[in-house]
Amino acid sequence: MEEIEYIYVLLGVPQPRTKPEQTPKKVRVILRVKKLDLQLILMAKITSFEGKLPKRIEDYVIYPLDDAIIIRAKSGFTTKALKTSPKYALSRQNASEFGHVSATCKQLRTVLASFLPKKNNLAVVNALTKNMRHLLVFDTQSARGERVLHKALASAEAQAQLKGYDFNPDASSSIHFTVEGSTLTLFTDGIVVPNGAKSIGVTVVSLVFDFETGAALLCEGGKHFFWINSMEKELRFEVEPLETSVGVWFTILVVDYYQNGDGDSFIPMNTDVDKTVLVVDVGLFLE
Repeated sequence: MEEIEYIYVLLGVPQPRTKPEQTPKKVRVILRVKKLDLQLILMAKITSFEGKLPKRIEDYVIYPLDDAIIIRAKSGFTTKALKTSPKYALSRQNASEFGHVSATCKQLRTVLASFLPKKNNLAVVNALTKNMRHLLVFDTQSARGERVLHKALASAEAQAQLKGYDFNPDASSSIHFTVEGSTLTLFTDGIVVPNGAKSIGVTVVSLVFDFETGAALLCEGGKHFFWINSMEKELRFEVEPLETSVGVWFTILVVDYYQNGDGDSFIPMNTDVDKTVLVVDVGLFLE
């Protein structure tokens, strides 16, 4: 990056009732900056300076950021403007919807906490929030800024978007499946086995989640274990029925991996970043 020398001289101005010997002396500030933007006037990093840095120089502000000192043009952005200015109306709308989606996603993750991977929690959080925000377009009843997930997921189109969603964005497997009635068929050719794994565990979870209130009803089927070297190409499981409840119902397939144990014992892998938590069916329960 090109280095530019910017010289600014800050003059001391006598204040009323200030004695001559207390009049501030002229301070010379030399800033050597490297461009962070094509226009130096927008933002730059101060790499060296002489004298004491002021907080402001003309239409620029100076502040520390991490291990650097930044000088940038004043933006005119204020908290009051964010809350009231028409210029930031879209930002307010996005912030409102994002806040509601984030809170709802947290409730959903809490319900599924025992099944979600722990090692890459931030990726799980971000991927779910992003995916759910995209569903807001299916809420055609509400104005922008007021769209909510429970209205969006009342549509079959939004529900279809969730089918095939893996709560673990880092899962390496691409699992194929079919659901016919209460029977779930898992095709094992799409399973990518991590190094050191000798067996898999499969659990079918039935969940009804109310995206308006956060209420949930969950039913966990038994865990089924299969040795990888003798696993069939197709595995079938019965989906546990749920009592009628209000909300979106999910059938979720959980596949995790185990090391070789003693006899018929199964020891979980040291990391769970490869596990699959896959939505295989979605629908809507109404009152």
